[in-house]
Amino acid sequence: MASRLRTHGRNESPADRTAFFGRRVSPAVSDPAVSVVIPVYNRADRVGDAIESVQSQTIDDWELILVNDGSADGSGDVIDEYAATDSRIHALHHDENRGISAARNTGIDAATGEYVCPLDSDDRFHPEKLDRQLSSVRSLPDDYCGCYTAGVSYDADGDRIETIRTGASGDLWPEVLVRHDFRPHSSHMVRRSCLDAIGGYDTDLARGVDWDIAIRLARRYKIGFLDEVLVERHFADDNVSGDPIAGNPAYQVAIREQLREKYADAFAAYPRVGRRFDARLARHRGLAALDAGNRWQALRQFTRAARLEPTLEHALLVPISVGGLSVYQRVSAWRREQTCLGRGS
Repeated sequence: MASRLRTHGRNESPADRTAFFGRRVSPAVSDPAVSVVIPVYNRADRVGDAIESVQSQTIDDWELILVNDGSADGSGDVIDEYAATDSRIHALHHDENRGISAARNTGIDAATGEYVCPLDSDDRFHPEKLDRQLSSVRSLPDDYCGCYTAGVSYDADGDRIETIRTGASGDLWPEVLVRHDFRPHSSHMVRRSCLDAIGGYDTDLARGVDWDIAIRLARRYKIGFLDEVLVERHFADDNVSGDPIAGNPAYQVAIREQLREKYADAFAAYPRVGRRFDARLARHRGLAALDAGNRWQALRQFTRAARLEPTLEHALLVPISVGGLSVYQRVSAWRREQTCLGRGS
């Protein structure tokens, strides 16, 4: 049975709102250009920074839709308090946890803006993000669904990890099946009509929903890129994707296995893309094997990756398997430090 949805912030007049946090009460924007959607699950200690990064935008032509996905830590109270002080903020509540895709879809369904910007509760917008990106996306041809920007990521201690600047734009199909270059996800600004046309986020997927939505958008539309760092990603110790540098190998394998099954028709239509995808799947299976202490299985998977896609990177994985996962993590950290360039893989 579907969860009931509770709302806060849409039916109250600005005069009814109190300055709970000492902020000015801003009037709601009629038909805002941008709807920012933040799904929230047990992020009472962090979501405030994400909300305030939206409130700090240099333009007011936005609304913020917060979707509490059945949190048990008081997150619902936090977002209600923000909604009570700013008429541009709307708090919605799932009575039970339904998953991030369902929470994002609830926010999109409630959105009234022409464009939708997803924002993870751990992430932050730079103050000029919406202004700069709105100008950029409005200049794109009609066959573009929207655009994304560069970003920067930080670990749980606040140390900078990398600059994410893939630079990919235009027609990303079918390359997007191999490389998730339409990222970071919190940098997206996408036409609401395009999200509606592809059916929103896939609620059947438990993970990798940001890559999946990028695939489905790229299959139908072109994508623009604004080469400015306008988003910050903040990794916490409890991020499901694991270590911010090396990631969680088993998690990465699970994402790729489900995408391999979902897009089997596309991989059959583009066999070279399929081989490259399978090579990278083998690479992550090898890393998962290293993480489990099975160096022989890791060697087999790395050898398969090098055979399917004979690159220097895959060839180097074979001797790295002897040193174990820690060696790979140190090499990955060094590469990111040297290049400061995040590439989807």
